[in-house]
Amino acid sequence: MRRAARLKVAAIEDLLRQLEYAPPETRLRQMDAAERLANELDSAQNYPLSFVTYRITGYRSDTAEDSVTLVGQALMPDLVTLVHRLSQGLELAADHQGRIAMTLDQVAERLKVSTKTVQRYRKLGLVSHHIIMPDGRGTVAFFADAVEGFVERQKSRLTRAARFTRIEPNVESSIIEQARHLRSTEHLSLNQAASRLARAQGRAHETIRQMLRRHDRKAAEPIFADRGPLSPREARFAYRAWTRGLDAAELSRRLGKSKATIHRAINRKRSELLQSVAPDHIALPTFQLPDAAAIILASPVVNENLRIEEWEDGIAMIDRARNAAEIDENVEASLVAGFNLLKARAAELIAALPPWPGSREIDAIETDLRWAAMLKGRLASLAFPAALRRIEQNLKRPLTELPSDEIIARIDRAFFVISGVIETIDLGRGHRLERLTGFTMDRELAKAPPVSPKTAVITHPKHRATARHEDGGVPLRDPTGSLCRWQHWLRLRPDLKPWVGQLAEPQQAIVTSRFGLAGFPPMTIETIARKSGITSIRVARSAQEAVRRLRGMARENTG
Repeated sequence: MRRAARLKVAAIEDLLRQLEYAPPETRLRQMDAAERLANELDSAQNYPLSFVTYRITGYRSDTAEDSVTLVGQALMPDLVTLVHRLSQGLELAADHQGRIAMTLDQVAERLKVSTKTVQRYRKLGLVSHHIIMPDGRGTVAFFADAVEGFVERQKSRLTRAARFTRIEPNVESSIIEQARHLRSTEHLSLNQAASRLARAQGRAHETIRQMLRRHDRKAAEPIFADRGPLSPREARFAYRAWTRGLDAAELSRRLGKSKATIHRAINRKRSELLQSVAPDHIALPTFQLPDAAAIILASPVVNENLRIEEWEDGIAMIDRARNAAEIDENVEASLVAGFNLLKARAAELIAALPPWPGSREIDAIETDLRWAAMLKGRLASLAFPAALRRIEQNLKRPLTELPSDEIIARIDRAFFVISGVIETIDLGRGHRLERLTGFTMDRELAKAPPVSPKTAVITHPKHRATARHEDGGVPLRDPTGSLCRWQHWLRLRPDLKPWVGQLAEPQQAIVTSRFGLAGFPPMTIETIARKSGITSIRVARSAQEAVRRLRGMARENTG
């Protein structure tokens, strides 16, 4: 039998980690408790995390765990895996507590299905254990009472499986011809055609899909053969369309490719972009501590209030900077550590990317880089007052007295300098953000004065008359929006943000979580799925649809 599946629910994974070194009697007690819970679980019901923890451990938490709920369908396979993983190392006998162990083949014979189907049944609640058989060999086995309980709970499904008959040759030929017709008239992919035909034939989707795949492997003229690989132009088109919210299924129909081919091309392009910006980082001494990532990234400073005000008016931004408080040293240290650790982790994962990476690997890296950009934005906002002071000292007058284009030029230069400072600040060498920003800004200002974006030559500021600005009269492009090389394609486009509140749920929550719009760290698709109790595929589709709707809203309100 294949090895135990990965745990997908973070809470169950954490629980297993805590129990890895627990005494055998504790592991045994909680293994039995997890099995009882799996037998009682309703796949359609939501369960508070505190309830699940209490049922397995007997410990009732006083924290706000009730706000986290787990849907039974997602929880079931992890409970089964938890039972199996806890049984490893306990050396359970084949007659443990009077129970009778059955081998995989015996269970397949009892249920009248294949051994592969028995393996799939674990996701539905068929509990297995690691058993020491009478001959001393350790193996995966099933206790008879657990099998009979599963039979009782899944009676209708098992009855259908037991009645399964092979598809007759004439029926198979008919299905293949129907598939050919669907491909030529509706341009359905193999998966889509299999789904349609399975419903019509009253067969399992996988049965029809595998039958069509077998046909195409042997046929001189395959039904669903791709017309060659995607050309570079098609791959670029697929990626651009995907960033605009087009679903892979639609791209599959347009390009005549399978969805898997489309996803591979998109992920390859995402991988190439990441490799082009693989970030450098400062290796801080704290990175060598045990559990450094967990400790550094758990700090409230790097987890809360990350929403940076997107300045549209230079005068208001300058006024706020003049009244800013002194930078808190602990806040600065936490932000710098978090920023560098996220970049280090992203760089390591980028270097390990295979030629054809999966969506989950790419999403994890992109999420770390989004988070790092948010921390850099906070650091830049903290550093700007120091840069402003040096600018005004150099001008010998308030920056707000200059014409609008010169204000914008100097703010842009300040954030260019600040961005470089943040990349090089090393807490291990005693660097401080405010002091290093001031020193670097002085060196920059010692060069030529900045050139206005509208004029090639400017008069020295002290010879210019004081400018008058209307309220909000210095329109400003958000200077924190381009601090990192990856921001322009990983952040949500600024013109789409005002319309997020008009999205329906769950799309609004998905977009807010994915891009960290509420001031909390951005989340991966997998994390959003785990917290919301829906599948990763549904979350990814909703995110794509949300982007498409936001673009539509933006067009309607600017056209």
